[in-house]
Amino acid sequence: MIWMAFPAMVILAVRFLIALYNLLSSPYLSGVDHGEPELVSVLIPARNEEQNLPRLLEGLIGQEYSHIEIIVYDDQSTDQTGAILEEYRTGHSKLSVIRGSTLPEGWTGKNHACHRLAMSARGKYLLFLDADVNVSPDLVGKAVAHARRNDLSLLSVFPRQIMKSGGERLTVPVMNWILLSLLPLRLVRTSHYPSLSAANGQFMLFRAREYRHHQFHRLVREINVEDIHIIRRMKKMGYRTETLLSRGEVSCRMYSNYRDAIFGFTRSMFAFFGGSGLTMLLFTLFSTLGVGFVWLGMSAGYALLYLAMAALMRMMIHAMSRQPAGYLLLMSPLIQISFVWMVLGAYRMKYRGTHQWKGRTIQFKGI
Repeated sequence: MIWMAFPAMVILAVRFLIALYNLLSSPYLSGVDHGEPELVSVLIPARNEEQNLPRLLEGLIGQEYSHIEIIVYDDQSTDQTGAILEEYRTGHSKLSVIRGSTLPEGWTGKNHACHRLAMSARGKYLLFLDADVNVSPDLVGKAVAHARRNDLSLLSVFPRQIMKSGGERLTVPVMNWILLSLLPLRLVRTSHYPSLSAANGQFMLFRAREYRHHQFHRLVREINVEDIHIIRRMKKMGYRTETLLSRGEVSCRMYSNYRDAIFGFTRSMFAFFGGSGLTMLLFTLFSTLGVGFVWLGMSAGYALLYLAMAALMRMMIHAMSRQPAGYLLLMSPLIQISFVWMVLGAYRMKYRGTHQWKGRTIQFKGI
């Protein structure tokens, strides 16, 4: 069993060092500059978002960086989204609304909405936000300042995740547990390798010059996990990109229960591993059974060392993510079970070839 124990220890040690690097490098938005303000177009695709839009719109209207326009694409909503947008539009000159049309063949709904929004935008920066995020008053200013200071063509930020139910706490931490133990975030900007990439479609700030030239959402119009596809294409083209964590400038409650969270992360699970089913399988095997391999192949002492390293790694990741580290550490066996369930669901979804999202049938392409 030593032939399984040694790789298990090495894999965990590498992930531990990556998490430690991320902790020490502090991958967050920093500062606000005082340069000439440039128009930022805040672009929001919305489909049946009556519960979320008022909070987001209030946050955007109250931004300290006032040189913005807000455009919302109402993607054929069947709830009160349209009425809410009309009410806000009549009272705020910065807000405009695009009424959605029939989805063209070969497009996913979000990519088509983002493309339509970008074609109507006038800003020098295009900030795509999902309708379910919350924003602090200094968000736009800090994001634009960071992008300008680092000459970025794309800045993506992983929102701080709000978790209220037990089901969310057993699922949502999986995302950053994978991200922050496999990818040194600073390398997204400093490395030219497309494989060293991650992005979150809930917050993507593009410099408009490059976006308009390539129309990135058109390039990935059939892809249901568009964010990581876009950033990898941009790195292949030689553009400077960066991915950061949020201290709370942008936050989100992604899912409200266990079932929705499992399904939501299942859709993206292949993308977390670069589209490789083999990589995902090996990661799942060693992250779930690694301590057993070490115990049987080495000794109980090494197994205890393995558990201590795994626990400390989780604590670092939860701390970076602004999540309740102690509680989630106690729940880590159940979180691991949830992760395995997501992986199994991803293989099932790939086998079926389609899935349902917001009333539409979407072709599953793995990544």
